[in-house]
Amino acid sequence: MFFSRKPKPPSSRLIQIHEYIDLLHGGTEDHAASDAVKQSAVALAHSLRGPLQLKAWTAPALAQVFARRSQAHDALLVHVPLDIRDCFLIAIFRNGAPTAQEHLLFDIGAEYQEPMLDCPEFGVAEPANEVNIRHWIPLLQGEPTAFAVIERRGGTYMQVFADVEGFHLEHQLVTPGAHYRGAEPVSAEEAVGILVSYACEKYEWACKPWERLELPAT
Repeated sequence: MFFSRKPKPPSSRLIQIHEYIDLLHGGTEDHAASDAVKQSAVALAHSLRGPLQLKAWTAPALAQVFARRSQAHDALLVHVPLDIRDCFLIAIFRNGAPTAQEHLLFDIGAEYQEPMLDCPEFGVAEPANEVNIRHWIPLLQGEPTAFAVIERRGGTYMQVFADVEGFHLEHQLVTPGAHYRGAEPVSAEEAVGILVSYACEKYEWACKPWERLELPAT
């Protein structure tokens, strides 16, 4: 005798920042999510502790979990606080589903910090403004051991180095579990443009092709 089984719900997908920004187009509004939805989001965060390298994570009280609804999409963005200040796992519930189909890590606190440009090889540690980025980044071309980092806050940053193929970019959201690299090397001018966009919160950088890197747990 054969018994039918309910299909296992699809696992939640880690989305990239440009997909999240698309959900924000048209604005968002407060939404009073049910306890069941909040519990589902917290359970998702718990299940992702390993893949997203969320260290020492403690499940928050449901009162600390909040939701916003996308006004341009049928999507609910449920914010689960992490143990890292002002950082969240955002679980995305689409079309009234009881479980999240997508998620991402987001550092809201990084949006309010002045980004810094660091290049140890050149002894540089200064504000990541357009002038400084345009001055220092092209100089990486002739220094194979040099790299530069634009740090927004803690584990949220973008870094670049150069070799004979061009400039290689990587960026990270909160933890090494959400680390990405550019799909291909770019020119010095393109690298500068991406880094300026990142430092100035213009988000054009997010629409470039990025590939997720599986980094070992630290």
